[in-house]
Amino acid sequence: MAFQWAKTGCAALLMAAVAGAAACANDLTHVRFGAHDDFSRVVIEADRPIEFDAFVLAEPTPRLVVSLPGAAWRVADLANGQGRGHGLFEEFRFDPSGHNPRVIFNLEGPARIVQEMTLDPAGGGYRMVVDIAPAPREEFVELAGFPERSQTLTQLLAEVADVTPDLGLCRRPRIVVDPGHGGRDPGALQRHGGGHEADVNLAAALELRALLNATGRFDVVLTRETDVFIELEDRVRIARAAQADMFISLHADAAGSHTARGAAVYVLSSQGVDRSRTRAQREGDWFLPESEHRPAEVNEILFDISMGDKLNRSRQFASELLAEVRTVSALLRDHPEHRGFLVLLDAQFPAVLFEMGFMSNPQDARNLNDANHRRRLMASIVAALEDHFPDCGARTNYAANSTAAPAR
Repeated sequence: MAFQWAKTGCAALLMAAVAGAAACANDLTHVRFGAHDDFSRVVIEADRPIEFDAFVLAEPTPRLVVSLPGAAWRVADLANGQGRGHGLFEEFRFDPSGHNPRVIFNLEGPARIVQEMTLDPAGGGYRMVVDIAPAPREEFVELAGFPERSQTLTQLLAEVADVTPDLGLCRRPRIVVDPGHGGRDPGALQRHGGGHEADVNLAAALELRALLNATGRFDVVLTRETDVFIELEDRVRIARAAQADMFISLHADAAGSHTARGAAVYVLSSQGVDRSRTRAQREGDWFLPESEHRPAEVNEILFDISMGDKLNRSRQFASELLAEVRTVSALLRDHPEHRGFLVLLDAQFPAVLFEMGFMSNPQDARNLNDANHRRRLMASIVAALEDHFPDCGARTNYAANSTAAPAR
């Protein structure tokens, strides 16, 4: 058995809510994992006893939720409340909102809870232990759900949030292509001939649109079609208004050294998720006040569902894209990178930022200004999209419903 530890101090954000108090109430101080042959274990440690509730959720992706009434996060090395698991546990995060604080664990696949217990301190804090084991999909779906509720998540959302997914929906995936920079913002300047980054991005986007249209499988929207400047927030709003199934922002990088070269793909970081939640609350979206007949708990559920789906699909597509691009271009890194770029923040659609190469590198610059190379590079995006959307492709957006705030 291998253990991985996540140790912890009282996060400033949470302390602000209890300013003046000597210490956080019911502080969570450690999270650790154990991977066995037939099950995985998570141990959550606190400075005092906490009655907890653990349950699994099947929609939209497998998750374990541990509800911890009155808990506050005080894990020193994970002040942002997020980390990586071990064994059957993937990423996890602490969510202080809703009726009760909770820790949400993304799972590697369908699983069932085989044991949960509390243990008194043994040289540390009070321990809450949950063991999970792989389970057949049918059993997992049957066991999954919110405690003290008889309905599934879909039924809960239909009843409380007026959200009814059309599981029979079949339409062409809508791809929003965003040529970065433009107008008064040229982006990275040309150093080895050809156009500036904004010019390269637009030429690539127009080529990508032509190739996607030629397949007859996609609807394509460009955030700009000429050399004009568009605010970053407006690019996101264009994608939201278009109900994007995938958002691809095209860029070309630059570095102080001419030796850096190769393409890279970026997806939203953990810090970006926090910014996305704040943004959704600020701009409305599906975070509606309870006076409009939507409980705060459902607001949080909707955000978690949409963001979880967004992150999973973004990461999947980023990996598929890198696999295709490597046959055409050198790669800066062979795995997706995580950043909090503003154009990646919206929780309602999957998004990647594709750095096609370095304007500061002579070879990359020549390639990016060569129409044949750009065509091959854009063809790799088309191939990745065709792999990502093998059938009709469009997924139900749980956040979209008649009461959601309109795109602005």
